[in-house]
Amino acid sequence: MNPMNPKIILVTGSFPPDVCGIGDYTHSLALALERAGMKAEVLCHRSWNVSGTIQAIRRLLAEKHSLVHIQYPTMGYGFSLGPQFCALAKHSVITLHEFSFAHPLRKLSLLPFTMHSRHLVMTSEFEKQSLIAKMPWAARRIRVIPIGSNIPPSRFLAGEARKQIAYFGLVMPRKGLEDFIAFSELVRAAELEWDLLIIGKIPPRHAAYAKGLMNSANSQVNWLLDRSPEEISDVLCRTSLGYFPFPDGASERRGSLKAAMAAGLPCITTCTEQTPMALADAMAFASTPHEAFDLALRLMDAPAERNRLSQSALTYSQSFSWEKIAQAHIELYRELNPSMG
Repeated sequence: MNPMNPKIILVTGSFPPDVCGIGDYTHSLALALERAGMKAEVLCHRSWNVSGTIQAIRRLLAEKHSLVHIQYPTMGYGFSLGPQFCALAKHSVITLHEFSFAHPLRKLSLLPFTMHSRHLVMTSEFEKQSLIAKMPWAARRIRVIPIGSNIPPSRFLAGEARKQIAYFGLVMPRKGLEDFIAFSELVRAAELEWDLLIIGKIPPRHAAYAKGLMNSANSQVNWLLDRSPEEISDVLCRTSLGYFPFPDGASERRGSLKAAMAAGLPCITTCTEQTPMALADAMAFASTPHEAFDLALRLMDAPAERNRLSQSALTYSQSFSWEKIAQAHIELYRELNPSMG
């Protein structure tokens, strides 16, 4: 490797076709960096037992002139501390995709990252402040860079949206899907001819949960699983409303919500302390399925308001374009290594 022309090594435990939002993000980031002229290589390491971790460390140590950037967590890491040992062995940049609502043991496991990293990337100001409150020594090395949508913009112009309400994301616990099912029961009880869609993928470890959820759903709920990013984008563009009842609220780290916004989908979601004020004009907020149902009734008969929300979402989505995300990363890399191209 030419030391005058170094590259970025993006380390992840999951990568497409694995079912993992952070794996999808890593893929999109690598492509965006390449388009911006930066050499980026993805190291997807899937074995994180003792021998697998040693193998990963040796691989990273061999990259003497490269800048290592670890994405954490991913489905593929499981409960292994292997990525932390990699960070101790090879001075790295770390992106922490979640902290504020992580389990206390997960937070404790992040100590090696906060104490021995070249820089920490957080996905929102809220996540940054949450980390500083618990681990203040990391404050001076934190940079906030938002995530983007892993779903490309639709290739087609959206026509008149169908009376259709969609959820999009991984089918797993703590995503608010139980509230979407409760919402569907209200739609059925009112005898409304609305199509209800749950679009996403099922992580293998949550197959039993997904099966139970599907068995509990009424026949008005349609499941679109394992679809291509292009197909998902086209469906979102032709949908009237999105309903994302996240238990911990809408936030900058919600890739599925950002995909909906980038598609111009008017969304109903939940608002908590981590929801940024800038989202207020681009979202409609409801704290319960009943509130969401009443709001959906009003919005279905208010095309002008839906169009306003759609345009506000599209405008907001420009702040997390992959071009801007790649540029923010490149600026950080060049600060750490001025020889970066």
